[in-house]
Amino acid sequence: MAEQELAQVPKLVPVYAHWFVPAGRGAYGHPVLSVWGTDIICYGHDLADYIDREFREPDDDAPWNPQASVAFWKDFMC
Repeated sequence: MAEQELAQVPKLVPVYAHWFVPAGRGAYGHPVLSVWGTDIICYGHDLADYIDREFREPDDDAPWNPQASVAFWKDFMC
């Protein structure tokens, strides 16, 4: 039963090391997730935001309200 359920989970597309973007057809702007074992953390609103946060000074005044865009991964975001 677990194998059947896991086969339906949207795949993660690797970005770099343990950072991934959830795959989803017909949508864009998926958040970048850090997945390390069972620890899943959002690292950016989307790929562009992730790159800004990694390589530039973050804008502390910018609102931090990432939105899950793929149903299964929504359960792991706060």
